[in-house]
Amino acid sequence: MTGIVPFWKIFCHGQKNFRQESAKLKYWWLQSSRLKMSRYSLFCVYIASAVLMLAFPWLAVTFIKGDGGMAVCFILFFALNPIYVICAGVYAGKDKKRLWALPILTALFFLAGTWLFFDMGEKAFILYALVYLFLGITAMLVSMFIKKKH
Repeated sequence: MTGIVPFWKIFCHGQKNFRQESAKLKYWWLQSSRLKMSRYSLFCVYIASAVLMLAFPWLAVTFIKGDGGMAVCFILFFALNPIYVICAGVYAGKDKKRLWALPILTALFFLAGTWLFFDMGEKAFILYALVYLFLGITAMLVSMFIKKKH
């Protein structure tokens, strides 16, 4: 029976107290700053922000016409973008040294995308960008304080 390794020995590394090891793994998602983030993963995070904030308004304007386009923009501005900004802020709070600019860049990408594809210089989009910036920074700070607490 030397070829088969039991499940608990893989994760416990010879520890006899399985509960102690599982307690250490309980908040693994809060410990991402201890792991080194590669340049590739940083690049992917920023590209995801650019795609969501730049490409989705373009898709809404290009492929959906009339009242359907307005409904898609409402969903984009009031549901999808705020959810993404909050998730990006939480992710940035895990590694604030490298990702502090993510909420700022997400708001700037939103502003660039809406000004390019809707109406250049529209002041309402500045207000949306400021709200998205506030949501992202707040989520980043809350995530950072929760991580410090644990």
